[in-house]
Amino acid sequence: MSIQRPLIELLLRWQVKGKFRKNPDVQLLRPIMKQMEPRVSKLPKDITAEPLSLGGVPAEKLTASEPRQEAAFLYIHGGGFVGGSPLTHRPLTWRLARDIGIPVYAIDYRLAPEHKYPAGLDDCVAAYKGLLDMGIAPSAILVGGDSAGGNLTLTLALRLKAEGLPQPAGLVCLSPATDMTGSGASRHENADSDALFVAEMMDSLEAVYCPGGDEKDPFLSPLFGDLAGLAPTFIQVGEKEMLRDDSTLMADALQKAGVETTIEVWPKVWHVWQLNADMLPEAREAIAHIVAFARRRLG
Repeated sequence: MSIQRPLIELLLRWQVKGKFRKNPDVQLLRPIMKQMEPRVSKLPKDITAEPLSLGGVPAEKLTASEPRQEAAFLYIHGGGFVGGSPLTHRPLTWRLARDIGIPVYAIDYRLAPEHKYPAGLDDCVAAYKGLLDMGIAPSAILVGGDSAGGNLTLTLALRLKAEGLPQPAGLVCLSPATDMTGSGASRHENADSDALFVAEMMDSLEAVYCPGGDEKDPFLSPLFGDLAGLAPTFIQVGEKEMLRDDSTLMADALQKAGVETTIEVWPKVWHVWQLNADMLPEAREAIAHIVAFARRRLG
């Protein structure tokens, strides 16, 4: 492990977990992530960010030099369904655009509590259809996301299946939230080791995102969906985070449904550590694994 890892973890515990200990409300993620934007949104000179509408959904298209324009990576940012933006996730998305060699379309879907479920999921479906309308073949599309965006990646795939639309070439899920019931043991076992969150914060999510919803609705908790026929899936998660079992249980369910699934459980890292790629070698290594999966799926 790198010398940077423990230093960054200490900083996160102070800056993020300390705030959730005082006020365990998922809605704190919005101001926390908004404060991140000026620091993390800077792009290298060889990366272009173009604002556009994708199926009626605001997005930015990130490209490096000479991309394969006939392919696309639809990226769905995390942030507890209440925060985050394409800007907060640029340390990851620009690297995907550069290293895979295809445009990354990072969508700015509607957030709760102003726009409750299924608004955000509807935007993801509309954006995917927007790529199809551009003439991009499903076999040349990757869909990925982290945390809440990982949930939306999987529920998007379930919606595509329900609507009779083609699956993408592959799904990438980084520490996805897959189980609104919180049945995984890691929700409590890792409450102290998780560098970012406290258990009570997880309990505040449902009232904000899907009040009165069925926790086992597959479009809220993809763990309980009919997963047969979904695209090959690549999952990364941290061993010490509270959402670890959301990933391990999801991977097991996907494999049992016959879906080609790869899961990596990384030691000593935190929730969506890939966003710390500007400073953290482990994040850049994890992104290299994502890139390898993407290249295999795109041939």
